[in-house]
Amino acid sequence: MKYKKQKAFTLIELLVVVAIIGILAAVGVVAYNNYTSSAKITAAKDQHYKIKNFIEASYGQCALGNSYLALKTCNYGGFFCNGLSLGTISQGTIKRPCKSGSGSASNSAYHFVFHFNNSDFINPYNLDGPTGNSIGGSNPKQCCLMQSWDPRTKGRTHIWGDNSNNLINIKTNIGNKDGNNEYLIDQVQWPGSGF
Repeated sequence: MKYKKQKAFTLIELLVVVAIIGILAAVGVVAYNNYTSSAKITAAKDQHYKIKNFIEASYGQCALGNSYLALKTCNYGGFFCNGLSLGTISQGTIKRPCKSGSGSASNSAYHFVFHFNNSDFINPYNLDGPTGNSIGGSNPKQCCLMQSWDPRTKGRTHIWGDNSNNLINIKTNIGNKDGNNEYLIDQVQWPGSGF
């Protein structure tokens, strides 16, 4: 009776293959983490500039003669949701006056915060942050707060008005690749009237 020699991998060969797969997996995890970190930073920057550009464009519409802007608002009523208004367009959308009213940079900032938080803007890092009806809303993953201090939650944007110089301040914690806080800061001139 003749036995056929069976070919098989030795234990050493199998261990080498397992070690190579482990090394490739470790390198892949590090590369993936760097990729997701960069993507979150880019998304936070992009959202910051969308917010800034929207505020500038809104004031530009007022300067071109619009009597009001249609902005989203909160749904729990009271001054924070309604504020200076020329009426309601639809559920959750309100007319903010361009030229009339006793507005201020601070009041205007409030209305923009509510607009962004009710317009599908969310924290790009998907992190929970502080909430409050008087500072922006109740969704822990909302994008924006009406606060003047540094946003501690990565991806969060703070918008506030400075009535002494009629500026809307926009400050976003974009984070950095080391996991530390890094801020992007811009200002928009409030036109001096309206909401």
